[in-house]
Amino acid sequence: MSHPVDVWTVALEPPRAVILSDDEQVRANRFVFERDRTAWAQSRTILRCILASYAGVPPAALVFAYGEHGKPSLPAHPDLQFNLSHAGGFAMVAVTAGCSVGVDLEAVRPSVDIGSLLRRLGETGLPEDRNALYQVWTRREARTKALCAPLMKEPVGDLRLVDLRAPAGFAASLALVGADPGVRYRS
Repeated sequence: MSHPVDVWTVALEPPRAVILSDDEQVRANRFVFERDRTAWAQSRTILRCILASYAGVPPAALVFAYGEHGKPSLPAHPDLQFNLSHAGGFAMVAVTAGCSVGVDLEAVRPSVDIGSLLRRLGETGLPEDRNALYQVWTRREARTKALCAPLMKEPVGDLRLVDLRAPAGFAASLALVGADPGVRYRS
């Protein structure tokens, strides 16, 4: 039996009114480039709005806690598990209950030697195709995010993976700890 996971893919344009806590605003202000600051703030706002619909509270009322490697959680809603990724004008949010989840979305960029990066992480048996290499990358990131682990450490545990539908020119994957993902696409 599969464990239900809602996956939201949202365009970051046009910009929305930003809803950030004080600590999120401080974090956003650390970005050097305006486009990065804007993308991060828009992604966090989208995350807040999506999670608020599950928690039944206003987006601004959500209070996040952060794990050792920065993964956010909602102490007031401990069963609500989620993860966020954003890249190239899109945010992807995965939401489930009672099961740690990781999601990754990456823009396929011809200028990046993703194969070399994967080999540095210890990945072997890599495909030749650039799109397939990016899919391997998103699987790796989704697994580490589900485990709240650092990217450089090999993710180990009962991880179940699925490749996700992504916008053209992107790769995306989702991982759950201890359960087979039953993906439900939302918009």
